[in-house]
Amino acid sequence: MTRPGIAALLLLLLTPAAEARSLAALQARGTLELCAHPNALPFSSRADNPPGFQIELGRALAKELGLSLTPVWIVTTSQIRAAGCDIILDAIADQQAQEETGLKLGRPYYRSGVVLAVRPESPVRAYRDLGAHNRVGVQVGSVAAMTLDGRGVPISVFGFEDDILQGLAGGDIDAAAVTPVAAGFYNAGHPGDALRLVHPDGSVPALSWNVSVGMKAPDEALRRAVDDAMARLAERGVLQGIYGRYGVTLQPPE
Repeated sequence: MTRPGIAALLLLLLTPAAEARSLAALQARGTLELCAHPNALPFSSRADNPPGFQIELGRALAKELGLSLTPVWIVTTSQIRAAGCDIILDAIADQQAQEETGLKLGRPYYRSGVVLAVRPESPVRAYRDLGAHNRVGVQVGSVAAMTLDGRGVPISVFGFEDDILQGLAGGDIDAAAVTPVAAGFYNAGHPGDALRLVHPDGSVPALSWNVSVGMKAPDEALRRAVDDAMARLAERGVLQGIYGRYGVTLQPPE
C-alpha cells in the first residue's frame, strides 16, 4: 500500500464510534458525510483528478440515498474523532477489529486480502508454490509477513506497499505480498509491464477478508438503507465500474 494509503486505512480503522445518528437526520441534513484522506490515491484525493474510488463510491451511494456527498478530510486520529462522519468505506469486516473501533458494519460488498504480485513469467501460480527458492516482499508487521515467515518462505521486509512493488519491478524479490488495491493500481499505471496476481486460496485463510461499509452508530433504518443502496449499485455494475477505473477487480464476498 502507498504511504498515504496505509496511513489512511490505519486512521480509518482505528477510529472510535461517534454519537448515534439516524436516516431521518441525514435526510433532514441532505448530505452523507464520508471520512476520507485528502491525499491517498487510489482511495481518495481532495484534488479530485481523479477523486479516488472511495469518493466516487461515496457519491454514488449518497445519490442512491437521495443525498449529496460531503467528504470530511482527515489526516489524524484526533481529527477523525472530532469530524463525526457518517460512514467509512472499505472497512475490514472483522468482528475483533470492530470491537476496538465501535463501527457497525453493513453487508460485505467485496472480498479483499493479500495477493501475490509476480512477473508474468513467474512459475508461481498459487501460494503453495512458494518455497525456500522464492523471496517475497512483505510489509513490516503484516499478517503476510508472519504467515509466510512461519512457513519458511524467505521474506524481504519493506515499509510500504509501493516500495514492495518497486522492488519486484527492479528484480530484488520474486513476488510481492500486497493488497489487490495496491497491485491493481500499480498495473493501471504500468499497462506495458503489468504484474500477474495470485489470489489467496484455502491454504492461507488469514490472508483474505470481507470488506463492508463502516457506519458510526447508525439506526436500523440507516443500516438497511445503506445495505440496500450498495446492493443496487452492485446489481447495476456501478461498484465494479468504479473500482475498475483504478485497476481493481472486485472479488465477491464470502
